Amino acid sequence: MRNYDDRAISAEFQDKNGGMDNGGVLPSSQMFLHLPSEFARSALIYAAYVGHYFCDHTYTVHRNQFDYYMLAVVDSGGMFFQYNGERFEVHAGEVILLDCRRPHTYGALDSVSFRYIYFRGGSSDAYYRLLAGENGYFTRPARSVEVQSAIQSIFALVTDTTYDEHRVSVQLYRILAELSGSDGRGESVQNAAVLHAIAYMEHHFSEKLTIEQIADQVNLSEYYFSRLFRRCTSMSPHAYLVNLRITMARQLLTVSQKSVERIAEECGFHSTTNFIRSFREHVGCTPKQFRRAAMEEHREDDR
Repeated sequence: MRNYDDRAISAEFQDKNGGMDNGGVLPSSQMFLHLPSEFARSALIYAAYVGHYFCDHTYTVHRNQFDYYMLAVVDSGGMFFQYNGERFEVHAGEVILLDCRRPHTYGALDSVSFRYIYFRGGSSDAYYRLLAGENGYFTRPARSVEVQSAIQSIFALVTDTTYDEHRVSVQLYRILAELSGSDGRGESVQNAAVLHAIAYMEHHFSEKLTIEQIADQVNLSEYYFSRLFRRCTSMSPHAYLVNLRITMARQLLTVSQKSVERIAEECGFHSTTNFIRSFREHVGCTPKQFRRAAMEEHREDDR
């Protein structure tokens, strides 16, 4: 687990009414913490907590107050929420936006996998009022390529040793702008094809994929698929796949003791040399340097 935090924000995170460190969270889960700069606090929408949780049916969180907005996307299973005197459910493929400054309870209906971002600052108050309206919360199918791409980018950024809160803020604005501009209905066939391709890459990134193979999965020609993918995500399919592999490699370097050679293989790189070169281009250091920096941060946090 990477920790970009210090004692101040860690103390803030402890919640006597049930925080995210309670039971039901499986070992494969990850959480990343970040202490924002003074500039971020005064000018940006900033993410303080970002995580990907895998939980069993015992997972439940109850809080009277937590001074953040929560954006969560359920990847599999389902969750229940009790908020403003109402109980409702959010299932796989749906996004929820919740004002955690009010009393709230949520948990797993059964086993669940979900990604979450706790954020505040900037125009987050105004966006929340715009999206939540009279309900006091916001839910919608998370089929938008823009939303999925932005969330993936945030996870890539928070696992980087050179955390860039400005770029994270940009991605949060992308998500909020997309959610406010779409009603979640009538997703186009083209959009669905790109989402299908992204899901396929996320499940098969460790294999030796070609763009032609990915295009075949969505029944499109390689040329048309590449153009469509770039139009929807602002990057080529190859760039997205490499970014996904690098993100997974960062996580393995941080939370496992696997060798660089083994991680290169598990993340779909043809050779260790190719992996090291690509990692340096994207992260600015070698995999070993990245792991060493992560270990140093852990030692500092333990003091």
